[in-house]
Amino acid sequence: MRKFVRVVLIGGLAVAAVAMILVGSLWAWIWYRSAEVEAYYREYPLLDRMHAREKQSTNSSDAAREVLLDAVPLGAGKEAAIAVLREQGGLLCRPSVEPEEDTRLRSRFLESRGIAVAPKDDSATKDHFECQTAAPSVVAHTTWLVYLEFADGRLSDARVAIWNIFL
Repeated sequence: MRKFVRVVLIGGLAVAAVAMILVGSLWAWIWYRSAEVEAYYREYPLLDRMHAREKQSTNSSDAAREVLLDAVPLGAGKEAAIAVLREQGGLLCRPSVEPEEDTRLRSRFLESRGIAVAPKDDSATKDHFECQTAAPSVVAHTTWLVYLEFADGRLSDARVAIWNIFL
């Protein structure tokens, strides 16, 4: 009986030790990843402020949009806006081109509603840019998407989407 109690006690201590090592390792990994995430956001002040206001995954964040428009107000020039996003947000921007079929479908939809469609060579046509970056997260990664619309070379609208991607 004594031998049995000793084996159970040693076995219980071994299981407890393994459990504590696993919990400690998980805690250390989470601490390391959290420090990595904080360091990333400190590197990019605009992204840090947007992250502080909106941490949820969303297709349209009004809180992050407000922070974006504080840094790049409506009416800002295209080059200046993109430079701010690149330097302060770590975002890579590129023109967003709508596929030909989508353009025709949207045009037909607007015409059916009686809304005039601006011709392509009109100086008031809008340029669309899509800016994005992938930021680290504790258990996944976060993709930041910023959609910019420029009319006559000036920022006319912006939208911010945040996608938390778990792999």
